[in-house]
Amino acid sequence: MRYRFAGQADPWLLAGCFVAFVVVWSTYAGISDLPVAIHQDMTEAYVWGREFQLGYNQHPPFWAWIAGAWFLFEPRTTWSFDLLAILNAGIGLLGAWWLTGDFTSGNRRVAATALLLLTPFYTFLSLKYNANSIFLSLWPWALHFFVRSIDERKLSDAVWFGVLMAAAMLSKYYAVVLAMSCLLGVLLHPERRRYFTSWAPYISLAVGLVLFSPHVWWLFQNDFRSVHYATSLSATHAISKSDWIAPARYALNTVAACIGYQVVVLGLILAVSRTGPRAWFAASRARLAEPRFRVLLALAWSPLAFTVLFGLVLHLKISSNMTIGIFSLAPLTLIGLIGVRDDTRLARRGVQLAVGLSLVALVASPLVGYGMIRLSKDPRVVLPQMELAREATKVWRLRTGLPLTYVAGEVLYPGAIAFYSPDRPHSFIRFDYGRAPWVTPQVLASHGLLAVCETDDAICLAAAGRFSTPQTVQVPLSLSHSFWGYSRAPRAFTLFLTPPLGRVIAPAPSDNARRNP
Repeated sequence: MRYRFAGQADPWLLAGCFVAFVVVWSTYAGISDLPVAIHQDMTEAYVWGREFQLGYNQHPPFWAWIAGAWFLFEPRTTWSFDLLAILNAGIGLLGAWWLTGDFTSGNRRVAATALLLLTPFYTFLSLKYNANSIFLSLWPWALHFFVRSIDERKLSDAVWFGVLMAAAMLSKYYAVVLAMSCLLGVLLHPERRRYFTSWAPYISLAVGLVLFSPHVWWLFQNDFRSVHYATSLSATHAISKSDWIAPARYALNTVAACIGYQVVVLGLILAVSRTGPRAWFAASRARLAEPRFRVLLALAWSPLAFTVLFGLVLHLKISSNMTIGIFSLAPLTLIGLIGVRDDTRLARRGVQLAVGLSLVALVASPLVGYGMIRLSKDPRVVLPQMELAREATKVWRLRTGLPLTYVAGEVLYPGAIAFYSPDRPHSFIRFDYGRAPWVTPQVLASHGLLAVCETDDAICLAAAGRFSTPQTVQVPLSLSHSFWGYSRAPRAFTLFLTPPLGRVIAPAPSDNARRNP
């Protein structure tokens, strides 16, 4: 028995929609982000990706590899990173289109895909490229090949499902939720017996394990550092085991946010349906009686349920940011549960609103950028990260006569300097060899180290002092972030210039440098 719908579309029209989405939203991002530096998560992706490790202190490596590969060819600018983020979202929308086509066709398929653009997941929230947003692209494609693998049990579908599950697991261990949702989906599927007695699930499992195994080797070699982070043993992500109120509050906030992000979608579906609660309940009962729809419902909403369950059981500080990529099937389930009959009208309204929102965002992008530089308290706007990258590099070159190779500091600044500096230095993350295994005492002795601290950051200053030598010179620097004629409050920095072994820092009386005793 076949349960899959055909749902064909003009490939040129689909390609045109993809290009239009990327052009409009990358332009919006490029204009609105002109005054700001990239987010800390994005500098993290860049810093990690250019080192190409099999794992990192906090996450598996795949999403960082993508950023590293991207900037082998693209300029290191805010706009270029925004383009990568939008391409990731656009690929996810294509995946959602094909995934939706596994359950429906025609105008309902168009509506279910267009409605995704009325949520912030694929637009505003997608602009922060990180280990959560990578699921915008991976999640729907993995589900698509999973559904095809059950429906048709073809070798190619099974292999692709294994590849995409491995890519998801290699991006963030949250992909366990994706695996559990697939398991629930197959247990509800009418073809589950034929699926489990075919080669398909075992081929997928084998492919996934083979691709994931190098990271497993890395875990054993590095004391499971990223697993410890993922299980939230640190104080910033875990909650006291005796406190049940906090995890419940985080769970409720997450659910409320996820529902709130889809209020516009729900409102449009209700408006088009033109029916009341009695009709909605009747439609829901009818759809829930269909085995295929129960599979759809499990794949669409069980990831949120599993996320909340893990948060409550493991006392985790979950948030809606974790769920950004899991809702590619949500509009289709809402259409079915409410019982929309006029798919044509819903598709038309959905496309009109999606296009309208995109154009309004594009027109408003200069105002967004202006509002950011004038009003925002975001560190990307307040802190002079791009200015610091330029000035610190200039000071290092002037005083050492060498290109800047290694930079260290706390939290934001080393990553920003690594990204924006013309010398493309490596980041010595928080002065920690464990966080930055590509840095060793030998390479610091050979290439030197620039440590950057805010003058009032005692922790950073102490760490920079531990890596200083008798040749280290401290240089004070005051900078402010400026754009469109408006400047934020200046910030005071201290640069620690430690030259390579055997070299000395050239004197520069004008910068009030003073040697360490």
